Order: sequence, then structure tokens, then C-alpha cells
Amino acid sequence: MGQTPANGLPRIDAHLIKFAQVWVVALTGIAFVLQWSPLVAVAALALAVSAVAPGASPFRLLYRRVAVPAGIVRPRLVEDDPAPHRFAQAVGAVFLVAASLVLLLTGAFALGWVLDLIVFALASINLTVGFCAGCFVYYQLGRLGLLPRVRYVGGIRWRGA
Repeated sequence: MGQTPANGLPRIDAHLIKFAQVWVVALTGIAFVLQWSPLVAVAALALAVSAVAPGASPFRLLYRRVAVPAGIVRPRLVEDDPAPHRFAQAVGAVFLVAASLVLLLTGAFALGWVLDLIVFALASINLTVGFCAGCFVYYQLGRLGLLPRVRYVGGIRWRGA
């Protein structure tokens, strides 16, 4: 997701982020509609890998090996810090892991599906209007000194696809 060119400003592939969001929305939405909890676990695992090891992200691999070569989408590098996006993916993964555990191990199905729908809603908002709630939380925690400040000085910008 992140690259640093010669000018030192970090860059991300905005289309890769949108591609991953499409998959998160699809997986969490289909899981809810079909009430199929194993699909929530698949989404949780994919987001967790994306946050912890971006190079091994299933979304990135599908994007780079299928979508880009097939001409479905082209990379669009923009100046932005990848850390807030990874943080957002990690938060989404935590919610989906919790949803999976609740759905698979307890009888509190309503709570599990609510957690799934929270991720679905926030990913949908990010996909459609470009507001990343996880990134916003990251920026605020950085301002409070609880997380590293964002390396990109442009701050919060709403980006379209």
C-alpha cells in the first residue's frame, strides 16, 4: 500500500484502498444477508493480514495479480500516509474477529451481526464518500500523542476514487 518516492513524501495506491473496501463491503454484506458467519471470519482474516503484513494482503494480491493485469483498474498513487489506513484495517479486523467469535462461540447472534454491520457501514461510507472513520481516529490519537503523528502534512482530505 505505501511507497516513499525520492521526494520523501509517503504514497499510497488509492485504487488499491478502494478495491479492498469493495471486498470488505461485499464480504460483510453477503455474510449478513445470508447469515453465514464463516464469511465474517474470512473478512476478519483478510483485514488482519492486510493490517499486519500489507505485502501479503489477500486484497493486494488479488488487485495486483488479477484486477490490474486484466485492466479492471489501474494504480493511482497519491501522497498520503499508509499508517492511518493500516490502523483502520486493524480496527475493522478487531471488530470482525469479535463478531466471528460471538457468532461462532456464543448465542449472542444479534451482537455479532451488529459488529459485522458496523464494519459494513463504515467501509461503505469510506467507499462512497471517502471518509475513513478509522483514519480520523488515528489522526485524533496522533494529535493527543497516543499514536505517531501522520507523516504527510496535508492532514485529512476527502478523496474520491
